Amino acid sequence: MNRQMTVSQLSRYIKGVFEDEELLHDITLSGEVAEVSYSDKHTFLVLSDGAFSVRCIHFSSRDKVEKGAFIALRGSVNFYDKRNSVTFTYSEFFLQGVGDKNTKLMQLKQKLCDQGYFTDRPQLPKYIVRVVAVTSPDGAAIRDFIRVVHDENPFVVIEVYPVKVQGEGAVARMCDAVNKLQSYNTDAIVLCRGGGSDEDLDAFNDEQLAVAVATSRIPVISAVGHEIDYTLCDYCAGTRAGTPSIAGQVVNAHASRIFTDLATYMTAIKSLAESKYRRSVIRLNRLGKATTYAATRRINGQYGLLRSTATDLRYCTTKRLQVFADKTCDCAARMKSALAVRYTASRAKTDKLTALLSALDPHRIIKVGYAAVVKKDKRISGAVGLDINDDIDLIFSDGIATAHITAVKRNANG
Repeated sequence: MNRQMTVSQLSRYIKGVFEDEELLHDITLSGEVAEVSYSDKHTFLVLSDGAFSVRCIHFSSRDKVEKGAFIALRGSVNFYDKRNSVTFTYSEFFLQGVGDKNTKLMQLKQKLCDQGYFTDRPQLPKYIVRVVAVTSPDGAAIRDFIRVVHDENPFVVIEVYPVKVQGEGAVARMCDAVNKLQSYNTDAIVLCRGGGSDEDLDAFNDEQLAVAVATSRIPVISAVGHEIDYTLCDYCAGTRAGTPSIAGQVVNAHASRIFTDLATYMTAIKSLAESKYRRSVIRLNRLGKATTYAATRRINGQYGLLRSTATDLRYCTTKRLQVFADKTCDCAARMKSALAVRYTASRAKTDKLTALLSALDPHRIIKVGYAAVVKKDKRISGAVGLDINDDIDLIFSDGIATAHITAVKRNANG
């Protein structure tokens, strides 16, 4: 028979079943404490037994219970119809010892400590400019880490090595990442994961991953969970950061040191230069005063000698200039007379040559009725240079005429 129900009807029905079932009331529930938290005056626990767990609450009480403790709770099972969730509400608790999971974890922690994996780990270098984050690329943890670092030091190179951080295969993937990065050029490895339950952080309590972190040649920053969470990787790493954001602050401290040290060095260099400059100025002033004093004495000593020498030089110079002037006037008169004689002789010779050139000037002959014969830009001086059918130019004083040779008659002696 099919029956129709609303969600609220089903929730109220299930709540009634829980309230009516006597086996769910006044019972003692035992298990290992996986989580502890408080709100106002209430205590919230997660009690686990292997792979099973249940949420428990104690109203109006803040119980001093630690994770890993094995306890027994007396109370009842309740169903909250508005959230459709099952919660065990207890009124008192009894401490029965340490839980099996916590016992194993403490034994493993002591084993690693005895093997020396908690001491002498590689420390972070003085300056950090490159890091590799081994984490889930999609989680909020890596975003917080990058934001914190780049808000203050955007020059820091952050590379992400993507891995699973919980569940099956997470340990193997993270171990493989840490081992492969040993040959990589980076200043630090950041093992990064946000907060979660103890079960979510189980991978970071694995012995294989803890040993890989402890034996890393490159310094490791363990930034796993919340500040109150401690894992074996925190103990094995050279540096522990309570959260990914705190890991970013750790990186910033080493990255910002570059500028701090640079400013310190610049201040020291400036101070040294200023001190050296002041000492140099003092030495130069002393040297300047000494030089001025010595120069003044030397100048005063030489001044009288210079005046005497100047007087003697002026007298000698005046006398020699007068002798030189007399000789120069006499030489000039002789040169003038010689030049006049040579000019007269040269003028007579020039007039004679001019008359001769005038007599030989061909243009003068042409002007009186003769013509010059030119054949192919060459002057012809006689019939021997002409042939029948030659074209020639006849150059007169007032122009040029072109002629064609039809006959040539040469003299017998030509």
